[in-house]
Amino acid sequence: MTIGGMLNAQDYEFYNNKLTDEQNKQAISLEKNLMATCCFGGPVYMHGKNQRTEEAKITIRRLLIAGKSKDEILDHFRATIDPRTKQPYGNRILASPKASETVGKVSYWMVVLFSVIGLALFAFALTKLRNQNKDPGPAEKPSDDVLQKIESELSDLD
Repeated sequence: MTIGGMLNAQDYEFYNNKLTDEQNKQAISLEKNLMATCCFGGPVYMHGKNQRTEEAKITIRRLLIAGKSKDEILDHFRATIDPRTKQPYGNRILASPKASETVGKVSYWMVVLFSVIGLALFAFALTKLRNQNKDPGPAEKPSDDVLQKIESELSDLD
């Protein structure tokens, strides 16, 4: 472990020990809602330890101790400058969109809409299948007696 790694681990423990139980729950929730900026391969909470994820965890705890709300902390990370692009991270740092934003509202309502459409299609298909089973199949073959009677009547007409 490097000196920087030890300092981050110490900083993490320092800030983590200052959190109340409620703040600790908020910290974990925030870690689950923020993407790891090293690779955007998953939330900070589930991501492996590296410099960026550890810094994010420390920043979350430092801001909670400073009295910042969950939305203020999320806004802080959204406004943070990406060192690669020199642009703010914006919404891509969020593991799930904020429900109060238009994009968030649309994404949540699209799930509801597609669920309703899917259920309607399923009900329609199920109804069609049931009706298919109720429809009578092709008529049964006439008996030999009936066939002989038909043949005799046809031969009488000739």
